[in-house]
Formats: sequence, C-alpha cells, structure tokens
Amino acid sequence: MKILFILKERFYNNTNVKSYGLINSATHIHDFLEFMGYESKVVTVIDDNFIDKELYYYRPDVVIIEALWVRPQKLKELMELRRYHNIKWVIRIHSDIGYLSAETYALKYINDYLDLKKNNLFIAPNNKNLCKYLSHALYHGFKYLPNIVRGKACCHKHHRRDYWIEMHVGCLGALRILKNQVFQALCAMEAATRLNKILCFHITIDPKIKDDVPNPVLRNLEELFKNSGHKLIKHVWQENDKFQHLVRDMDIGMQLSFSESFNIVSADFIYNRTPIIVSDTVTWMPDELKASTWDYDSVVEKIIEVYQKRKSWFLLRKMRMSLDKHNYIAQGIWLEFLKNL
Repeated sequence: MKILFILKERFYNNTNVKSYGLINSATHIHDFLEFMGYESKVVTVIDDNFIDKELYYYRPDVVIIEALWVRPQKLKELMELRRYHNIKWVIRIHSDIGYLSAETYALKYINDYLDLKKNNLFIAPNNKNLCKYLSHALYHGFKYLPNIVRGKACCHKHHRRDYWIEMHVGCLGALRILKNQVFQALCAMEAATRLNKILCFHITIDPKIKDDVPNPVLRNLEELFKNSGHKLIKHVWQENDKFQHLVRDMDIGMQLSFSESFNIVSADFIYNRTPIIVSDTVTWMPDELKASTWDYDSVVEKIIEVYQKRKSWFLLRKMRMSLDKHNYIAQGIWLEFLKNL
C-alpha cells in the first residue's frame, strides 16, 4: 500500500518554511508507517491545483490531506477523475473546536466534503472528543486518527552559567490568543520573583510579522516585559533539529492553551527530558503537570513546584510513560484503519 501525505506550503518572507507543526505531525506518522512496512511519502504543494501532479507521479493507494485547505470543488474534481477512482482519501483535522471556530470556513468545508457523498472519503479529526461530538452533531461517522510522535531529541543538555540567577521557561509555538501566552508570562514572572530569579521567557515568532501589522499577542508580551526586570527572548521558527536543542536548554516549558487537539510541543519537551506544564486540553499528559488557564495563584504555585522538581526522575518518567501510552494506542488505531480500507 502506498500512502501520500499532502500539505500546503508555507512561505514566510518569500522563504519556504521546511519545518512547522503540520509537517512535523505528518512526518512522524510517515516514519512510523514506513517502519511498519508501508510505502509512504510526504509532499508540500503551493495550492490544491498542484495535487494532480503529485498523484500522477506517485500513484498512491491512500491520500492524506493534512488540514482543511483543499477546496471541496477541487477535491470533487480530483476524486472523479477516472485514473484516481481507486484512491482512498483522508482529510485530517488538526484543531479542536476552539481553533475551528476561529476559522471562518472550517465547518463549511467539512459540510461541503460531506455533501460530496463519497464512500472513499474519510474525514478524520486527531482529537477523540471532537471526533465523537462532530459525529453526533453532523450524523456522520468521522474517523479518529490521532497523532503519533516518534522521539527525536538532541544529544545533551547544556550546563548554563546563569543557573543561579535565571529561570528559563519555554512557551513555544504559534503566538495566538487561544494559546494564552500573556497569562502564562505573567504567572511565570511572579514565580521567578518568588524564587529570587530573573525570568527568561522564550517564545517563537513568525518571521513574516511586520511592524505595521503587529501580532497582538507579541505586542502585549513586549509591553509586559518592557519595564519588568525580566527578559522576553524571541526565536524565529527553527528547523526541527535546532528546535530540539532549544527545548533541551529550557528549565521547564508551558502550554496552558485554551484549546488543543494534541500539542506536539509537549511531546518535544518530554523527549528532551524537560518537564512541561500544560492545560487539561492536553488530555494525554499526567495530572501532576496540568494547571489552570485562568487561576493565577494555582499556576504560580505549579510553576514553582515543577521548577523545583525539574530533575526528578519520577516526574520525567511519568511524563514519558504517558506519551508512550498515547503512542501505543495511536499506532494501533492507524494500523487498524489502514487494514480496513
């Protein structure tokens, strides 16, 4: 069986970005499927007009479209070409309902795909609850196809000279309101102050951001840190290997998002043996590492607790076991799905 993952290219400042969330997600699953004996390939295209070329040369049995970007009419056109009649098509949804509700046409695309009434088309959220509730709401059997994350970590953890005076917190990922970064920064500041340390709050920024069209989250973070005595450290989005080194250099991570469907950043922290605090939307993480998205005091206390236990073998092992359990279940789901196609 030949499986083709297709993603839409991203360009920042006229540069093709080689590593971002969807590519990383697809690549992890591609690697697992190849390990299991499937033939698989991950490609990016400029837009849906370039899908036909990739299909023609690769001749896949299964096409997996990552995210909601292919126009329903274009999908219909491709599916009805005689040479592609035997292909099984999968549209994977990588957001929970919070992010979907912020995308004007997300649910319209889903309904339009359903209106095609194609038996060889599967719509597959990567979040189990979203899959369940969409199935009930839209009277359709959506397929749950979760993320699989195969570990990749840098080889060593740097020993910083600033250990006694600075606390490095990584709140990495896209700067979006639903990611809740400003609240996390404010709590991390208070935690650092109570620990008598200078906070170094690390974020990743989109290189296409221009001063005349500012990102409101970035702008407010900059203002928050301006006179605080703490440091906001900005990293342009990096290739995956460099990103792993960045994660490895953090003391702890934070991902107190209002909405998540999986959260690959948390998995990166786990593989790099760096504890990370998450919201309860990251359902697969242990409860000891979950915190509120709104209760300042409880979050500050959780940051201090996890920071002080950041080298705990028990804590690191518990994180890893939670991720391994998720991966074991997810791998079984993928293999069962492909077996039944």
